[in-house]
Amino acid sequence: MRQTIDSPQQPALPRSRYRFIALVTKEIRLPFVRYIPGRNHPHYWQPEETQDYEEACFLGRQYAAHLAQLLKNNQLHIGRGLLHRIARDIDYSDRSHRRGLQLGFFNYLEVLLGLAGRRLNLYRHVEAVHQLHRSLGVLAWLERKRKR
Repeated sequence: MRQTIDSPQQPALPRSRYRFIALVTKEIRLPFVRYIPGRNHPHYWQPEETQDYEEACFLGRQYAAHLAQLLKNNQLHIGRGLLHRIARDIDYSDRSHRRGLQLGFFNYLEVLLGLAGRRLNLYRHVEAVHQLHRSLGVLAWLERKRKR
């Protein structure tokens, strides 16, 4: 990811390595995650204000790059529901120019998924993940059985 962007709209967000100990500390460092009043856990979609649709798309893509960097640097964090929490907290009823934040975010994630998908056999990979989860289920069953 380039640190400088040739865009008159706004400067690139500062880079972060997202290397922290606590899981919540990693997530709250994302530029679109914040604590808000009346909520005892982070709100996973609190983006900055934007001037127009184009700027919103630009910022949404940057947010997706930040998420990808966090996951790249924290492999054990992958598959623990962060993307679900982000998607859950997005206000999909907002039809203003801010909708570009969502579109830029998800469209760039699609680009990254496409790039990642080229690197491996997706069918073999998903079957290996299924096998892993089945094994974890058997392991949990065996551990519960032994306690009785």
